[in-house]
Amino acid sequence: MAAAMNSQGISLAPSMGQSIVKLMTGLKGTNDCHTVCPSRFMACHNNKKFLYDRAKEIVGYTGSVPYPLKEFKQGRRLRTSPLHLRLEASGAQFVEQMAFERTAWFNSNSIQDDFVDNYDTPLGTFGKPAWFDDVKREYWGCRNAVCLIDMTSFAKFDIKSIGREVVDYLQYMCSNDIDKGIGTVIHTGMQNKNGGFENDCSLVRIDHNHFFMISPTNQQTRALAWLSKHLPTDGSVQLSDVTSMYTAINVIGPRAKDLMSDLTNTSMTLHDFPSMTNKIINLGYASDIMAMRLTHTAEDGWILYIPNEYALHVYDTLMSAGQDQDYGIQNAGYFALRSLRIERFFAYWGQDMDVHTTPLECNRDFRVKFEMAADFIGKEALLKQKSQGIKRKFIQLFIQGHDLETDPWPWGSEPIYMNGKFAGMTTSSTYGYSVDKLICLGFVQDFDNSGQAKYITNDTIMKGGAQFEVDIAGKWYGARVGILPPKIPPAVSDSYRPSTVH
Repeated sequence: MAAAMNSQGISLAPSMGQSIVKLMTGLKGTNDCHTVCPSRFMACHNNKKFLYDRAKEIVGYTGSVPYPLKEFKQGRRLRTSPLHLRLEASGAQFVEQMAFERTAWFNSNSIQDDFVDNYDTPLGTFGKPAWFDDVKREYWGCRNAVCLIDMTSFAKFDIKSIGREVVDYLQYMCSNDIDKGIGTVIHTGMQNKNGGFENDCSLVRIDHNHFFMISPTNQQTRALAWLSKHLPTDGSVQLSDVTSMYTAINVIGPRAKDLMSDLTNTSMTLHDFPSMTNKIINLGYASDIMAMRLTHTAEDGWILYIPNEYALHVYDTLMSAGQDQDYGIQNAGYFALRSLRIERFFAYWGQDMDVHTTPLECNRDFRVKFEMAADFIGKEALLKQKSQGIKRKFIQLFIQGHDLETDPWPWGSEPIYMNGKFAGMTTSSTYGYSVDKLICLGFVQDFDNSGQAKYITNDTIMKGGAQFEVDIAGKWYGARVGILPPKIPPAVSDSYRPSTVH
């Protein structure tokens, strides 16, 4: 389907035509089409009132100055968390994804200012954003104390069977080994036949025949479609989208263990509750909460999946206890989370990874079960790539010589140069408050004189004096490159260290 291009059909036609030809002839595609794919929508986007109001805005939006992080104003407050009004009253500034209102940051001035619009981004800029200091405060709250981040918008699925059928199904769907003990959390990709990421998710084993899956917000429609497409035809595996049943709160920071220990009778020590595990706990008066010791940032903490009817009670209980015990508790938003994850060199589907990205290209090969006899979608392509080598590599770039106050910032899709030659594009960027620099993530290739990509290795990037630069608004800035997560001292709680076993 070549549609849903938001009035950009003429400019996108050459690339889309090439993609359609490759799809029809069975050739491997190279263009990232997920931003114009109908799977980026929900059924609610087909509401006629929504379409009438939003379509009028899209035409003007398409022809306006393309400021970063620009938000629509029509069709808002459609999907919201049970915590929405609490967060709005606390100064939350919202951005929309899949029609879901997600907290980007908390405006420290808006609690006293009745004229601040919680659904409008500040005046457009390509430079230092107005929210810089607010996100900085939240970032250090996550690193040094404890913060609550509403992550309810993440897609959630229940997958189960009577017997072992669900295990066999997920082993075929996933590139990681998901046949782990009850209570284990497994990060895994779901690859297509070319080895690219169709889904990047976390699977929680609830019982021997029951899994709970969490995917990024923008994957709710496409993940459900991909899983449904490959379900056993005999009906032995049941798949349910349970996104709207649970509220998710990320309790993140070195004081998270102290806060949680005050409110539950479950031991929260690292010995009793290791990272990458899940337990069903009580918190305050609420029961049946799934608590997973992970935060998607390498900081200590838990993500709580809470039945919606308990959400306000749990949030208020956490916030009240954190204030009473002087744990430095505060709210935080997705911009702080983004800064934490980019600084730690964590790739994110839809920004850094797409259906053409393989685990070997983005440092995820340690999550691929190459050694197991079990087959999975994309295994043949990944084994071939493992044998032959890769032609592009995911890297982290620390921008040098940049004036934070006056120079334009990188926002993604900036050209990367290696030894003066074009080598790739950035995929996402942020300010790293611990390293005190702008950071870009992106993919690089090593092209020969005819423009063909050569096989690339770590030595190509790290040895031989390779020089990297990033073109930001026409000015080239030097960049220090990394292929491994930087050594940032972790926030320590109960001798916690982020798990490397996934």
